[in-house]
Amino acid sequence: MNATDLDEAWIDGDEQARWRSGPGHGPEQGARSSGSSILEVEAGHRLPPHTDSAEETIVIIAGTATVIVDGSEENVEQGGVTLVPADAPHEVRNAGADTLRFAAVYASTDVVTTYEDEVQPDGSRERRPVS
Repeated sequence: MNATDLDEAWIDGDEQARWRSGPGHGPEQGARSSGSSILEVEAGHRLPPHTDSAEETIVIIAGTATVIVDGSEENVEQGGVTLVPADAPHEVRNAGADTLRFAAVYASTDVVTTYEDEVQPDGSRERRPVS
């Protein structure tokens, strides 16, 4: 998957809340109990606070992230993995100077991501990251 395959998203009024994302794997690829999405966050930006309806494993493909889960921060470098429990409020910040690229792997094929604020360009607080 190339960066051009990823969709831009942002929160109006929050210049740091900007990211790109796209589907990884899911039912369309034959998955029965897991799904994933690929995300990129440029330097100085973040994936804003949200919850996911399924347990999520974050795998850092490139760059360094600060992952905040329920107020607890963890720095995760390229090749690192961290776990986010289902429905736990969390966000992912780019902690480096290069583009952060990571996979979000979910323990379900039916995942609802709910953001605190409306996500543009569609204006909804809910998204479905697995297809």
